[in-house]
Parts: sequence; structure tokens; C-alpha cells
Amino acid sequence: MMDSSVSKHIMSQTFLQILTDMNDGISDPQLKGKIPVKLLHDSPYLDHKLDLYLQSNPNARPRDILVYLQSIESDARALLKSIRIPQNLTSSNSMETIIGREKELQLLDIYLNRRYKNNIILIGEPGVGKTSLILYYFKSHHLPLISVSAAEMLSGTKYRGEFEKRMQHVLETAQKEGSTIFFDEIHTLIHAGASEGGVSAANLLKPIITRGDIKVVGATTPEEATTLYADGAFERRFSFLKLKEPDMQTLRLIALNFVKESGGNQCFPSSLFEEIVAFLDEKFPNRHYPDKLIDFIDFYLAANKQANFTLHEATVLFAESQI
Repeated sequence: MMDSSVSKHIMSQTFLQILTDMNDGISDPQLKGKIPVKLLHDSPYLDHKLDLYLQSNPNARPRDILVYLQSIESDARALLKSIRIPQNLTSSNSMETIIGREKELQLLDIYLNRRYKNNIILIGEPGVGKTSLILYYFKSHHLPLISVSAAEMLSGTKYRGEFEKRMQHVLETAQKEGSTIFFDEIHTLIHAGASEGGVSAANLLKPIITRGDIKVVGATTPEEATTLYADGAFERRFSFLKLKEPDMQTLRLIALNFVKESGGNQCFPSSLFEEIVAFLDEKFPNRHYPDKLIDFIDFYLAANKQANFTLHEATVLFAESQI
């Protein structure tokens, strides 16, 4: 438990002061030198959010505060998420279960361990599990990974050079720590930063990838991948792995596992599964498995527990509530 005097001291500080103490190793020696304080700015919004968080969690540790700040949508989120918290400092050791992706995990392992062209992009429709697969692989192999969103990196960059500084920080951090960088929606890198009159993220990455200083993995959709193909020099530096929707047998296993992990009734007959799939195929043909299956089952379990809804009642309410 945090000492009361330390707790009161933290609660009286701004978010930037707290991060500066972390970077100086005052509040946590293992975070020393890991916080890009020079690239961060004062934020009354984050000060307010952090104040509310500390009121509810007066004994929060520095690592807990950092994880909380990384979860908030803000201009600083991309930089904060680039901070790799040592695994022995994280508060959760849980890992999402991946079912039916053994072949894809094997291919991912092979591609990432090639001598050349060992950067990889997963291509698949939204909801097929690209991000989950990448995060599972790196966590299960205990490999350091920095997740970056180009959109978040661009957020709040008003002047030329700001984006490059943020990107350069991420690249330097990855190189220093031996981390792989994961870009979700990697197609956005082709033009990210260039519109502000600076250098695009793709052009910043090309020489670094070529030298092998860092590894990069990404995820995108078949439609958006055409943007990557337009930049041949960027495309040639990557291997590509297609991710398709799971088959029905795998989806049933995913459903059973989700129900089990949610603490629900483990009796999940084929008829119930087939009814759910038929409903999803009819009402949401443009969404993809397994995302839409997990989304609905999660909704159904909650509706059944909280309001004793039948499956039919849950399908009607779910369909009416979706955009």
C-alpha cells in the first residue's frame, strides 16, 4: 500500500509532474528514463481525469497511473502507449485465448524469424482477429511489443515537425529496447505526417527497416491494402499473411470457450449455436466472424443474467440497438 504522504503528494501534482517523477526514477526506479516528458505538454483535461482517478484510487501505484493514462483518449495517448512497462510491473497476467489459429501462428513465427523481409502485415476483414493474433503471439513468446496508432500519433500535431518527433521517439524507444513496433491500420502510414508539410511515417520507416534496426508488424484490410501496394518501396519491405474468417467448427469452439470463461452455463447445444449464427448471418451480413459472434454472445449472456432474457428476446433487442 502506498504511504499516505506519498499518496497526498501525487494527488497534488499535475499529470506531467507525475510522469516527470517517473522518468527521473523518483516514484519507480524501473521506469527511469522511459517517459518522453520532453514531447508531452500540459493538459488540464488529463489533470482532471487523473484527479478523479486518484480520488477513487488513492493508493494507486505509479505503474497503475501510467496504465490508466495510456487508456484515456487524448492527444498524448500515442506517446504514452509507446512506453513499454516492464512485465513484472503490470497488474494483469491474463492472456486472451486464441482458438483455431495454429497455422497462422506458425506462419507468423516463421516470417518473423526470417533473415530478410522479416517484417509482416496481416491482411483480413475487420473482426477476423488480426490484432488479437499479433498480441497473443508476442505475449505468449514474452517478446517486447510497442503498439502504435498513426491516427493517435497525428492527433494534436499542429505544426510541422511535431509528428516526426513523436514517430522518432517511438523508433528510438523500439531500437533501444529491442521491441517490435505494431501498427494497427498500417495503411495510414503512407501519408501520415506528409500533409503537415513534413516527412511521411512510411518514409521515416523505410531506411530503418532496410537496415534491420527494428522489426515492424502491421494489420490492415484487403480494401485498404491497396494503399500499401501504391508505394512499392514500402510494400517490398514486408511479407504478407492473409487472415480469413474461422470455419463453423472453430467458431463453435470459440463460442464454447467464451461462455466458459464468462462464467456462464457451459451447456451450449448445437441448436443454440446454429440459431445464433443464422441470426447473425441474416441481420449482420457485412460484419465478420469471430468478432460478431463474440459480440452477440457477450450481449446475450449479460441480458440473460441481468434481465432473464430468452435468446429470441436478446436477438430482437440486439438487432434494434445496433447501428
